[in-house]
Amino acid sequence: MAQMKCGQSPRKISSSIERSTDYDVVVMGGAFSGSSSALLLKRALPDLRILIIERTPEFDRKVGESTSEVAGIFLTRVLKLGMHLSRDHVAKHGLRMWFHKDGRNEPGRSTEIGPAYQVRVSTFQVNRKKLDQELIKETSKLGVELIRPATIKTLELGGIGKNKLTYKTEDGRRHAITATWVIDASGKACRIAKQRKTFRQNVERHPTSAMWTRFKNVCFLDSHEGSQKMSGASQKMVTQRGFATNHLMGYGWWCWIIPLDSGEVSVGLTWDSRLFTPPEGGNMAGRVKKHILSHPVGRVMFENAEAAEGDNRYYKGLSYYSEEIAGEGFTLVGDASGFMDPLYSQGLDYCAHTVYSSFAMLRDYFSGDCECIKTAIETRNREFKISYFRWFESLYLDKYYYLGDAELMRAAFFLDIGTYFVGPVNLVLRGEDREFTNLPYHGPIGGLFAKFMSFYNRRFVIIARKKIAKGHYGRMNLDKSYLITQSFSPGGSALKLIFKGVRMWLFQEARYLLTKPAPLAENPTESNPLPASMTEMPQAGNYEHA
Repeated sequence: MAQMKCGQSPRKISSSIERSTDYDVVVMGGAFSGSSSALLLKRALPDLRILIIERTPEFDRKVGESTSEVAGIFLTRVLKLGMHLSRDHVAKHGLRMWFHKDGRNEPGRSTEIGPAYQVRVSTFQVNRKKLDQELIKETSKLGVELIRPATIKTLELGGIGKNKLTYKTEDGRRHAITATWVIDASGKACRIAKQRKTFRQNVERHPTSAMWTRFKNVCFLDSHEGSQKMSGASQKMVTQRGFATNHLMGYGWWCWIIPLDSGEVSVGLTWDSRLFTPPEGGNMAGRVKKHILSHPVGRVMFENAEAAEGDNRYYKGLSYYSEEIAGEGFTLVGDASGFMDPLYSQGLDYCAHTVYSSFAMLRDYFSGDCECIKTAIETRNREFKISYFRWFESLYLDKYYYLGDAELMRAAFFLDIGTYFVGPVNLVLRGEDREFTNLPYHGPIGGLFAKFMSFYNRRFVIIARKKIAKGHYGRMNLDKSYLITQSFSPGGSALKLIFKGVRMWLFQEARYLLTKPAPLAENPTESNPLPASMTEMPQAGNYEHA
């Protein structure tokens, strides 16, 4: 059967659907995942009665400002927000990583990994407050009802057509409604998962946390002042360094630096508690800034930066998931279904897939495919857990052991980006409806890719420990510029990245073949999270380009 293309003609609600409830769909949460769900459903089935209940009077700014390519495709080709994004947000110039030698080297000598050119697939640095508001405005234009601010006080999930909710509005009044389906877009609150006791934290395998704030008066890397301070960095850069998502890298931690449309910069510190402890004392913004200033490139950008008052977040236990993301009469989308790690800016990728797979299930149900809904629910729950752990083990499990080593991260970056473009990016470009309905790494081929990726990820962890034992960890963190001079595109260039990454990986395997790995790290300190031998790294090498 031909695949439905995004934007296909609207459908009629089947006459076989029982519609005795107050609403066909009630969406709990009106930010990105909730509004996107309502928007897709209303475009596909204009007669649906949809209500969004949003707890805030207006949206605030959120983590999740940097998009990668799959989310960019979802935003532009599926949600059709290309004009809004181009006009009101910042075009992203790829992902860039900066390494250092114990914080003491000149900034321009810090090893750099990233693209020399702009990517071919549109990506953005988004102001989430603006984006969420634009989405909810689009749903209102189509006739989706919105109640805000309102708090959901009770939720009874009785099955399809038997759901009951009570919400409280700003005036203190309570309102009782019924819904055929409930979509949980409550974000990290995970309302349904926690109510049904299916919420699971993944902290034993991935004990990461993050502090996040915003700064103004940040020195732009491509400004006259920034360029002078970065003297020594590769001159073969064509794209703008400052418009990239810049990452400062270290053993057990990394910082994101994301430029926003307002001129402010979003900054976050993410760390693995087994390997690193952030600075103590003072307010959160002060702690983040203190750590950033310990990195040479961070000093260039943030020496005179000022924190935005009251704009701080702290997230402990970043990785979590729900044992089920669908049931008879409810479905979970976005962060309400799970989250892994912000390293590769794939949070909105995850939202896109969970939103669309939920939408596709409800679209088929309201179009008359009622008999298959139990199978669809079972399939979605089964494939979600498979996808979640394949994705997690391929990219993030124990990765913080080698984040601070430019040699290993170069190989990992080439492999991770190459497989991402060959797989998820290429697939959604070839068939949006089919591939967004599925979750990443689904099926036999997806499983093979996941096994390959999880294998090399495990090997990099072991090699990192071997380099620690030999005192070689971070040995190429100075005077290297690992620029990717070919475009990031889903075709042959991505395969070339994979082949180059494999060669780099095998070279490291051969070099440390007979070295015994160091024991796993214990009880790190802020001042010296690495063994003493790891702070003495050689100063060698010329620029290298791929």
